[in-house]
Amino acid sequence: MRSSQSAAKSALTEFDNALALMKSGDSQSAIQAFLALSERHPRATGPLTNLGILAARQQQHESAAKYFLAALQRDAQNVTALNWMGFVTSKSGNFTGALDWYTKALAVRGDYAPAHLNLGILYETVFKRGGQALEHYRRYQELTGGDNMLVSAWIHNLESASDYVAVNMSQVNR
Repeated sequence: MRSSQSAAKSALTEFDNALALMKSGDSQSAIQAFLALSERHPRATGPLTNLGILAARQQQHESAAKYFLAALQRDAQNVTALNWMGFVTSKSGNFTGALDWYTKALAVRGDYAPAHLNLGILYETVFKRGGQALEHYRRYQELTGGDNMLVSAWIHNLESASDYVAVNMSQVNR
């Protein structure tokens, strides 16, 4: 029992060290650490997910998708991998596919703020559905404490546009 606890503690320490490398910007060392972790712990999804994130940050979207899909094969409810699959799918121009991935992430965990933000951006910029974008931006702000000034500005712009349309439509209907 003790050896399995110490092995788990060791794996967690290794994972934390790999995350620290990733956060420090030492991508190559982080990649090596996550690859080693993935080999030693074939059921773990964290190393694969982070390898995908590193690949996505390096604009290697196909490689990133392979890591995320491998992580999802191990755990289909990995919301981080689902959300990032939406991101890399959108980078390939498949916006409907991206919408599906973000929606899957929210189906697993409705309070996952990054998926709300990404859905809002997609609805506003690609699908031109301001009302749906507004709903997701508001939910994102609610979940994150409302501190994102950029998202606050987007909300304000969409609300202003909505008010403008409502006023003009009421004049047309007279």
